[in-house]
Amino acid sequence: MEDAITANEAPVVVDTDGGVDDLVALWLLATHPAIDLRGVIATGISRPARIVARNVLLLFEALDRDIPVVIGADRPVDPAPVVAAAAMHGPEGLGDLQAWRPRAEPATLTPGELLGETSRTGPVRMLSLGPLSTLASLLDSGAVADLTVMGGSIRAGGNALPAAEANIARDPGAAARVVAHPWTVPTRLVGLDATKHATLTHAEVALFGDSVPAGPIMRKLLRHYGAHASDPDCFPCHDLFAAAVLVDPGVATFEHLPLSVDTGGSAAWGMTVADSRPPLPGRSLSDWRRWAVATGVDLDRYRELLHGAVSAL
Repeated sequence: MEDAITANEAPVVVDTDGGVDDLVALWLLATHPAIDLRGVIATGISRPARIVARNVLLLFEALDRDIPVVIGADRPVDPAPVVAAAAMHGPEGLGDLQAWRPRAEPATLTPGELLGETSRTGPVRMLSLGPLSTLASLLDSGAVADLTVMGGSIRAGGNALPAAEANIARDPGAAARVVAHPWTVPTRLVGLDATKHATLTHAEVALFGDSVPAGPIMRKLLRHYGAHASDPDCFPCHDLFAAAVLVDPGVATFEHLPLSVDTGGSAAWGMTVADSRPPLPGRSLSDWRRWAVATGVDLDRYRELLHGAVSAL
């Protein structure tokens, strides 16, 4: 990962679909001193984009942060499988929290305008935590200097569908465009191969005490999320790990692999396919781009990062 832009070299924009793990990830990025979070794009698909924006604005209100939130795509760019909502996020992405009306409203900027304005002060690091429907419309913006996508599964199987991870499954066409784009910047895929092993325990949940900004909210969100996991005492928080990779890429190990996304509409619809074969003379896969794929986790380093982030507040 020597080509990666370090965390304090560039402003960050996050594209989110506003679920529980998204909000915990945004908590980390909004409060960590090494991250300059400049804006959030609210992408629908999982839930309406305006509900996504409301959830993010509620978090920023609790954190007393004035960070613009803009409305992104509200439907897949191409036909997509029907993917049931996950119970761990609750009916509107807030777990079992009761929503209130935030004081702030979404900004009137478009996602492209947000990226353009942010890039005036430096190259933009982008983190996608939801379906790639909005990002697929921004491929030629030229503002993205470093891209991390939480999504996909190479060897770990699917969670939304037998072979497809949820963020990819909700808009395989958009994901295929993003993966096949000829990026000239570092690109990382942080999917289930890593995030399933990046687990939290009661010790990490308990970090969010009453004295931590938005601590009671984070604690309640994580307890709801963990209660719907197969092991409530040791559970992954997928988007939080992707955010941690942005802070410290060393929490993950990576393999550089050519990728493609299945858009065929059959049993593998939405599957993220990696070519793990050794290169051979004459072997060429058109439109398969090489990404850094997270395939391992330094669990101690990850948990230490979280403990350090809370203790620094």
